[in-house]
Amino acid sequence: MLNSIEAERARNRLTKEELSRKLGVSIKTYYNWINEDTDVPSSALIAMSKLFGKSVDYLLEGASGFRNGG
Repeated sequence: MLNSIEAERARNRLTKEELSRKLGVSIKTYYNWINEDTDVPSSALIAMSKLFGKSVDYLLEGASGFRNGG
């Protein structure tokens, strides 16, 4: 699960529905991203990075298959 994205969503007091709307995707798509059923597109990662003021690396921390720093 992409816990960093969920943590930032909560810190910014956004519901899952609100964030998915801001990103222009369905709530089902958002759930698929968070549960790592599908990859988050780079355009959505960049949009969340700007929205939350956090790096893409931070947002992907803990994602299966993602290693920060190689």
